[in-house]
Amino acid sequence: MTTITFIRADIVQHKDVLLAMNLEYMSWVAAHIQQDFGIATEDLLGMPLADYVAGALDKICGADTLNGMFYLVEADGQIAAMGGMREIQAGVAEIKRLFVLPAFRGLHLGDALLQRLLSDVDNQGYECVRLDSAPFMHAAHRLYEAAGFKNCQPYEGAEVPAVLHPRWRFMELIL
Repeated sequence: MTTITFIRADIVQHKDVLLAMNLEYMSWVAAHIQQDFGIATEDLLGMPLADYVAGALDKICGADTLNGMFYLVEADGQIAAMGGMREIQAGVAEIKRLFVLPAFRGLHLGDALLQRLLSDVDNQGYECVRLDSAPFMHAAHRLYEAAGFKNCQPYEGAEVPAVLHPRWRFMELIL
């Protein structure tokens, strides 16, 4: 039995691991965007990926996250996953960066983390939670659908560049 521990991430204390995990996640996404859309990351973001990740870290998982929280997840004492939620408008939260390292996939960490985040969203009184997901993230789509998320239109505050919206998946769960 795997022991799962949720660690509330602190941008100062956990900066190195947050940078590394976010860079690994975004590199994975960027490789698929290049392959599936034919768009280079630097062209899409206007800067190198590492600079984007470093610049977005506070907004996604740190001090700039309004009414949000970000978790690192340990499996048997090893960092295995990450994810968080943040407020994007009054009454609406957004799930961000739900990512399980490849070596830890199959342990249901994504489901455990999503349930934790949905509990946080509910406890904070949000009426709706949204997320965006790349077209190649099939396992994530199944996870979100099983939790009751439905497709929705692109929403204000989504991180994904507008050029990707037509093929990107946007989802919401009304609470």
